[in-house]
Amino acid sequence: MENNAFLVSIVVPCFDEADNIQPLIDRIQDVLSPYQHEIILVNDGSKDATQQAIESVAATYKSISYLSFSRNFGHQTAIKAGIDYAKGDCIVTMDADLQHPPETIINMLEFWGQGFEVITAIRIDDANLPWFKKWSSKGFYWLLSLISDENVTPQGADFRLFDKKIAAVIRNMPENNIYLRGLFSWIGYKQTTLKYKEEKRFFGSTKYSTKKMLKLASNGITSFSIKPLRIALAIGVMFAFLAFGYGVYAIIVMVLGLTVSGWASIVAAIVFLSGLQLMVLGVMGEYIGKLYLENKKRPHYLISKTNINGTSPQLDSYKQERRAAVF
Repeated sequence: MENNAFLVSIVVPCFDEADNIQPLIDRIQDVLSPYQHEIILVNDGSKDATQQAIESVAATYKSISYLSFSRNFGHQTAIKAGIDYAKGDCIVTMDADLQHPPETIINMLEFWGQGFEVITAIRIDDANLPWFKKWSSKGFYWLLSLISDENVTPQGADFRLFDKKIAAVIRNMPENNIYLRGLFSWIGYKQTTLKYKEEKRFFGSTKYSTKKMLKLASNGITSFSIKPLRIALAIGVMFAFLAFGYGVYAIIVMVLGLTVSGWASIVAAIVFLSGLQLMVLGVMGEYIGKLYLENKKRPHYLISKTNINGTSPQLDSYKQERRAAVF
């Protein structure tokens, strides 16, 4: 396949990455200069000078487009927005901190040329990676594969290339709490992986706090499986049988006139079972909350500024849904 026979779209979510924008664009331009390409930078409500940096590079290169959100809508939503606007025959999603080396895109394109429709880049763990990050990541993917109905690729972040037919599927996904790593596993098609060595962040520090990582993990688990609800049901049934057995035991003790010593065991049992009930209710509440948010059918994001002509395909779909609901 000739380099000029297809268009490559690069989608980059940006949140407080002002110092990384120019070095990132320089690297991408060096790598993709032989190819027809477009770069879509999505400013996810940055509070620094990210927007100014984006507009500066967009004024330099005609191949660069940008979307600026009205506020911070989240990393996964920013990727979804870029996909909504991408025009390429294949789309690459990557982070703005240069930990995803642009040179890997060439290898992805080779796999795509061989007929693969989704190519996910797998990070090779650095020996100097903090043990907490390394084991928490492995633990998350192990738990997600155990609980979820989908086999999510371990160590596979949001650095991937996929065909335009996959992009069309993503655009038509109506859910607001989107979890792309699980969604790509659910989609299927012809997939493969390739390994890359993650580079050090060029400037700044990571924007993924522990709170955001836990939120992403919770969203990943609850978006693709109802197994947590089934586990909660199984635990409830098990303890119901235990409680019934204890009730039978208490009646026998009462009939035989035997005394039951102490109240600590009773209090401990009550506290334990109360905590268990609250845990089960919390799991149920998480799913009910997701239903509540999805039922609102609000647009995934709002754009305050862009250099792309036309309206959002996602927003057009939203308007059509609301119009259908009215009439």
